[in-house]
Amino acid sequence: MKHNIYKFLSLAFMFMACVTFVGTTAYAEDYPANPTTKEGYTLDFQEEFNEPTLDTTKWTDYYLPHWCEDPSTAKANYRIEDGCLVEYITEDQEAWCPAHDGAVKSSAIMSFDKSWIHNFSGTSDNHNRETWYGYKTTYGYFEMRAKLANCGGGGHQAWWLVGMQQDTDDWFNSKQTGEIDILETFFSRSNNWRIAAYGWNDPNFLNYWQITDSALPSGDPSNEFHIYAVDWTPDSLKFYYDNELYYTIEGAPDYDMGMILNIYTDAGSGEHNDVWPKEWAVDYIRVWKSNEGYQKVTKEYNIQNRQTGHYMYIDPDSTAVKYGPLTDENAAYAKWEKVKRGDYVLLKNCKTGEYLHIENLTGYVEHGEVPTTWWSAQWTESEVDGYTRLINRWQPDYSIHTEDYQWLIQYGNVPTTYWTSQWRFIQTN
Repeated sequence: MKHNIYKFLSLAFMFMACVTFVGTTAYAEDYPANPTTKEGYTLDFQEEFNEPTLDTTKWTDYYLPHWCEDPSTAKANYRIEDGCLVEYITEDQEAWCPAHDGAVKSSAIMSFDKSWIHNFSGTSDNHNRETWYGYKTTYGYFEMRAKLANCGGGGHQAWWLVGMQQDTDDWFNSKQTGEIDILETFFSRSNNWRIAAYGWNDPNFLNYWQITDSALPSGDPSNEFHIYAVDWTPDSLKFYYDNELYYTIEGAPDYDMGMILNIYTDAGSGEHNDVWPKEWAVDYIRVWKSNEGYQKVTKEYNIQNRQTGHYMYIDPDSTAVKYGPLTDENAAYAKWEKVKRGDYVLLKNCKTGEYLHIENLTGYVEHGEVPTTWWSAQWTESEVDGYTRLINRWQPDYSIHTEDYQWLIQYGNVPTTYWTSQWRFIQTN
């Protein structure tokens, strides 16, 4: 009998060894939590979800209640278990705001409660709320460890930032309306990471949706915990998956934003299936601040023409943009800043703050205080032999050139090979 037991145990251990070996090749593991310390940073916000109830000094469990006739429909379904926040949607859950969002169901917590925030439907029937902030900030390294929903069908989970609109008391006149969707992954594409950003009314951030929705490099996010993060600085948004850089958006909002953490069905991500409840788990959310602070680094350039060797500058007494040798008189007007807008760039004069544009279609490039959303002021940078051609977004057949040698900067349909349409950006600071 004893011999048989040893034999049984030996076979059992051999079987376990085989299972373990197969398991390491077939299944990944949870990515471990990061420490709460981060070199070069100071922890500014921390939510570990280790208490049995939600910390109401940090969060409200209502989703944008100012848009609801009955705010009770915006209340979240959630529980806290095993040190995680679990947000979920049930089959019999009411739509959160039928008047504006149809049949969409949502369970969310937010780090603020404020009227007019995120007017996604363009409506004006805001129901006034007393302003409350659990956490809002400008810039920082935001990190979440989470396991995504494993239910399939239409719906998604999201962790996003929205501008707090502290410049006005409404949506329509606010310029602090940016949105950063750190994570907005669809149930139907659980191995992807969907990231999105949009400025809405913000003239200095993206005037179109910049979105990526691509496969993650490793892991099984709907069955494992992984780390999702964004480093929000004055110049960019850098997104990290399990501490590795994944995606970058050039440019960033420069005002306070608050957090929303939620799960939806039927919100532009397809029709739901019959798997209930739909839920995801969040282990923690942390925000660090860089010890070096967040000063915007503005690079200034002289823009030199390849053919003539002369430099682009503005005439302050007219709308003309000229080129010529640098002199004491024009040097201050010959410095330029590149302002990124997604895949495009605006050229901003460092002296006047005005932008290059071709709005009036005169055949000559002009400068002026034009909206950064104008396509006539946005340019594609195309590299040729170490130089840059500047192609207008609005008129994509036209590039900036000096072909007629009139000391005025022109634009037109000139061959790529023309040196008169090729420029060098020389950093001056």
